Amino acid sequence: MKSKLTTHDIVVLIHELREKLLGLRVDQVYDIDKKSYIIRLTKTNTKRMLLIESGCRFHTTSFEWPKNPAPSGFTMKLRKHLVNKRLESINQVGVDRVVDFQFGIESFTFHIFLELYDKGNIILTDQFLSILSLVRPHTQDETKIVPHEKFAVEKAKSSFSLTREEMEIQLASNPNKTLREVLLSKIEFGPALFSYVLKAEGLAPGNKIPLQEKMEDYKILSDKLFCSLERGRGILEGEIQSGGFILLDTKATKKAASLPSEANASGVNQQPFVVYDQFHPLLLASNFIPEEIIHFPTLDEAVDDFFSKVESQKIDLKQKNQEREAYGRLERMKLDQQKRLGELQQVQETDKRKAELIMFNQETVEQAIFIMRQLIANQLSWDDISEQIKEAKQSGDELASHIVALNLIKNQITMTLDDPYEAGEGAKGVTVEINLDLSAYANASKYYDLKKASAKKEERTLESQEKALKSTEKKTMSSLREVATIQSIKKARKVFWFEKFRWFISSENFIVLAGQDAQQNELLVKRYLKPKDVYLHADSHGAPTVIIKNDVAPDPVLPKTLNEAAAMAVCTSGAWDSKIIPAAWWVYGDQVSKSAPTGEYLPTGSFMIRGKKNFLPPTQLVLGFGFLFRLSDESIPRHANERSRRLHTTSSIGEGSLRSSISEDVTEAADEAQDLSSDSNDSESDETEAFPDTEVEIAVEDKTESRTRTISNASSASVGLSDFGSSTLDSEGTVITSGILREISYDAAKLKKNAKKQMQKRTKPTEVVPVPVHRSEATTSTGTKSKRGQHGRKKKLKEKYRFQDDEERELRMQLLQSKPKGSESGPSILEKIDEDVDPESKLQSAETRRSVIPKRDLKSEAPSEAIDDQDQLDPVPEMETNLLNTLTGFI
Repeated sequence: MKSKLTTHDIVVLIHELREKLLGLRVDQVYDIDKKSYIIRLTKTNTKRMLLIESGCRFHTTSFEWPKNPAPSGFTMKLRKHLVNKRLESINQVGVDRVVDFQFGIESFTFHIFLELYDKGNIILTDQFLSILSLVRPHTQDETKIVPHEKFAVEKAKSSFSLTREEMEIQLASNPNKTLREVLLSKIEFGPALFSYVLKAEGLAPGNKIPLQEKMEDYKILSDKLFCSLERGRGILEGEIQSGGFILLDTKATKKAASLPSEANASGVNQQPFVVYDQFHPLLLASNFIPEEIIHFPTLDEAVDDFFSKVESQKIDLKQKNQEREAYGRLERMKLDQQKRLGELQQVQETDKRKAELIMFNQETVEQAIFIMRQLIANQLSWDDISEQIKEAKQSGDELASHIVALNLIKNQITMTLDDPYEAGEGAKGVTVEINLDLSAYANASKYYDLKKASAKKEERTLESQEKALKSTEKKTMSSLREVATIQSIKKARKVFWFEKFRWFISSENFIVLAGQDAQQNELLVKRYLKPKDVYLHADSHGAPTVIIKNDVAPDPVLPKTLNEAAAMAVCTSGAWDSKIIPAAWWVYGDQVSKSAPTGEYLPTGSFMIRGKKNFLPPTQLVLGFGFLFRLSDESIPRHANERSRRLHTTSSIGEGSLRSSISEDVTEAADEAQDLSSDSNDSESDETEAFPDTEVEIAVEDKTESRTRTISNASSASVGLSDFGSSTLDSEGTVITSGILREISYDAAKLKKNAKKQMQKRTKPTEVVPVPVHRSEATTSTGTKSKRGQHGRKKKLKEKYRFQDDEERELRMQLLQSKPKGSESGPSILEKIDEDVDPESKLQSAETRRSVIPKRDLKSEAPSEAIDDQDQLDPVPEMETNLLNTLTGFI
């Protein structure tokens, strides 16, 4: 089995890894063992795991490898010098099997030299190639490779092959030897490539070198061999072909398939077991049988799959051996306990049998006791007593024939007693020890007592056996759990972007997200909350920010999803411990901003809510859980339409109740607009009668932005429920913190005065209608001093657009439906396009907007407040429709 990379493998891998890894930054370093390390490289929406093993391999991996919980000293060195450094280059040192990974540039440059020959090594150096740390200090050719010494890269070989003269010298000095023995160690081809180039010229590695006396054969061999070496040099130095394959060990695979397994015995379907033998670049595939190889798009993937499966099989084998050993200990414990119980039961049966025989032969036993007592009373020696008993046996005395042995030291004799009920030719007597101090009945009672004592001992043994077996099983299970904690090498699952938050999928298949702390609340609003999404909160301490991702806008989020999200907001707040159900409410994403009123500050996790809040019915403090399964690509078609979005139909909501609630909200909005300004336009009022939308100017005390909002039927009955509570903010804004709700009041007279000033500015012929402003260009409407932090953003924008001329800026502003300051107001490009649309199509679109389930016109609403430039530049993963189709499960 192939266990190391050859020079050809290294050349191809370097070519493939340059396309994958260059430009990525080091995020973290882990160690698998003393020789293997994983370097995690990241970039925006990209993460790669580079695995390097001393003396063996390097490749990216898509498998989850077990990592040491406590990093080694070398790992800490790598973290210290490489974290946040960019991978700048991957090169081969000369033609040696040494790979140079360069991280950082100029004075912040660090190198990792990976040696893939002999015992291997991993060496960390600085920009001057001075060794900072390494895995294996040693001495090579009188050169010390230890810390603080310089790594000698100049000693590397410079050519993959031999010149014609060098080849001739090797052939002349090694006659009658094979080409493999003579040349393979002198060139940097590797066995597979060496065989490939020889085969192209009709040669084989096992061909012997002829004697120089045979000039013709020698000349032919020399020419063909040189052509082969030049072909190999061209492959290594020329254009690299990506791709790889794995060669199977067919004999081992068939042998493994023929062996019975537990899975086959239980009828469980399992994947066919295959044994890998070698891996090679795609170029060498013609040397092998097509049925015995598995193709991969890149050699990097082939090497990753090869070593991962091999290591996984080793870990599985080790785990099975440990499990077998643990179960063996348990079985031995059970057998020992059963053996002890059997011995106790046998002792009880023997004692019971002896007692019964004494009772059956009571007269014989009493006579033997009486005679022995008389002989002892006559003060005869023990030897004389034995002689008299022997003489009695020889004379045919029946009583003496029952006495087998004398043990007068213990005052006992041994007798052979027969069972009168088992008399026959096959019956044998049982030897019983009789105590001379006791009568026959007392001896029988003694054996009965021994039997009872053995029975009690058996009971205690059974009790202790249960405890011992439980203890042993507990230890066995503990050892098996420890074995199970040894992580097997398996394919790494792609983690969804929303899994770092609290999340669930609602009954209508909307994804609901909630923050776990103030930082996540801030991240949810700044990066993931869109105007079409729903922001939900509960009036309780510790309530998280909850957002409902609406990827089917302008369709509304349904009431059932809102109630489920409200339950999540309430249950994950302090109400869970206090058992008090607070109120929960929701707003649209564009009603949430991070801009604080003048003179105030919003801490992390706090937001400003402007506009109307829609209160939800009380919810129960109940949470559930379910199981989700990630579907493979082959299984997705079988679960089609499981995650289809369920929307309301026209018959599901009463049209009369909707229209009544819409008219009430429109009336309120119209009254509010009339209070702010008496300069209403006749054309606008006509349009209001045709379509129940009212333009409302909302101005706040901080004078940072003049917002124009459209209060339509969607804003008052966005989900078609007129009985949901609502709260309209006329002169107040609400600050939402992570768990705290407080109100901020403004001076109504001052607010009204500011609103009139804004309306007067709008009536000027040179003033344009407020339009959405670029987030990083948001300034105060009165020209006052910028808020804290805006000066830095302006400076960044000035640097970013320093090469933009006025013509380009005007074109960009027209595309954004905006106009530069000081320019004449006129129709934008999109407005000109809208003028060319057929009037009938406009009416059709208007009828579509006036559906039973109202939809919000998100384009007409003001954008959310400006956020930091860094958050604006970070890509926000959108909720893809196909993403949920890969999940299935049950609750």
